Amino acid sequence: MRITWLLEDTSHIWGGVKVALEDADWLQRQGHDVTVLSRSGPPHWLDLECTFRQVTDFRPENLPDADVLIGTFWTTVPWAASAGPRKGVPVHYCQGYEGDQRENAALRDRIEATYRLPGVQHITISGNLTKLLRERFGITAHEVVYAIDDAVHYPAAERAPGAPLRVGIVGPWQISWKGIPTGFEACRLAQAAGQDLVLVRATNTVPDPAERATPFQVEWHERVPPAQMGDYYRSLDVFVATSIGAEEGFFLPAIEAMACGVPTVLTDIPCFRSHAARTGGDDGYALFVPPNDPAAMAEAIVVAGRMPEVRAGLRRAGLALAAGYTRDGHGRALEAALQRCLAAAPRPSPVITAPPPSLTEANACLTAGDHDAALAICDALVARGRDDEALHVLRGSALHAQRRYQDAAQAFRAAIAVGDRSADAFNRLGMVLYQAGDLRGARQSFEKALKLQPDHPDARSNLSELSAA
Repeated sequence: MRITWLLEDTSHIWGGVKVALEDADWLQRQGHDVTVLSRSGPPHWLDLECTFRQVTDFRPENLPDADVLIGTFWTTVPWAASAGPRKGVPVHYCQGYEGDQRENAALRDRIEATYRLPGVQHITISGNLTKLLRERFGITAHEVVYAIDDAVHYPAAERAPGAPLRVGIVGPWQISWKGIPTGFEACRLAQAAGQDLVLVRATNTVPDPAERATPFQVEWHERVPPAQMGDYYRSLDVFVATSIGAEEGFFLPAIEAMACGVPTVLTDIPCFRSHAARTGGDDGYALFVPPNDPAAMAEAIVVAGRMPEVRAGLRRAGLALAAGYTRDGHGRALEAALQRCLAAAPRPSPVITAPPPSLTEANACLTAGDHDAALAICDALVARGRDDEALHVLRGSALHAQRRYQDAAQAFRAAIAVGDRSADAFNRLGMVLYQAGDLRGARQSFEKALKLQPDHPDARSNLSELSAA
């Protein structure tokens, strides 16, 4: 296969970027022709084997012809979806749901519209993401779980905990859903209760001033190259994962720490609980604590760090779980998923000499009541790579006329994703959501229309009727 990856920035060591680049190299080694395109320069922290090109943007003219075109973050997926058939079947490689992140609250409508773009195949990296995409967007995704590099992440000999206790926390303080402040507060509480400890802190960003002011010792590890992370984990007595909710897709450091034989404390969130599906329901691979609960986390740190039988059990179960996440197993599953995406994609239409259909023709068909013909013309234009607001609105109107309300809503969301996000657009979406029975979604759409244009008469009338219903 000819495979193109779209990555916004490869200059920083983010987990999702690291995995994508490692996947690209693995596929290259299997004989595929792999190209990574990024707005940034190449990663200084990884020697790539595949082709790398820096581009100003992901317009079709900057993309090589390919069989598969992979968007890895929500901002890259619309580029993949609109590139056209010569650039490859558009695939969304979903490593976490961006729409629930507090930092993206103002962008949530655009993110949701991206997830509803037509013609995109989806790959997820965990069962909880597969479930989320199915329940929220009706997406049937190909699931390919993450893997660890066993040449880097392997256990040292079992040892007694150190004094002070070495507690590891990984991740950027600045991203709220990572919950790093809870880990700091847990360490403070444990220290105040008499547990001598040092927080062994690894971060891929510049430490925030708020995390510099601590009443306990902190050992800083900034921008650690992936090849050296195994040494970091093996230096720990306890590893703590602090993420707070469904935003976290997998969090690879937790499994990497287990593979290094480190007892782990995990927040009780879907991505960490989902590992139990691979152990027959046994959750003995970690001590679980409620998210945002520093007191419970502090107690678990002390238990995991100081009780020999607990430490031994966590180490044994963690090693067994991590052994199932192999590099080659992940690579083969990804390769198979990409082949399924390619097989499932509509075949391009034969080359014809007749002029292509136009939106004017589609509009005329719709006006004449020939909804099937209007939709066929719109679908043909989408297949040719056209992706604009007018096309999606007309396509949604044809679907609406056919009483296919869910499909019409998806088309109107696609229009919002590429259009000017007007009050008319949200009112239009609200009307079909109401007819589809999604009253909550309809209300949100009418309210967004009124926020953009408080005097919008149709949106105000529709919202009033909805409230009275």
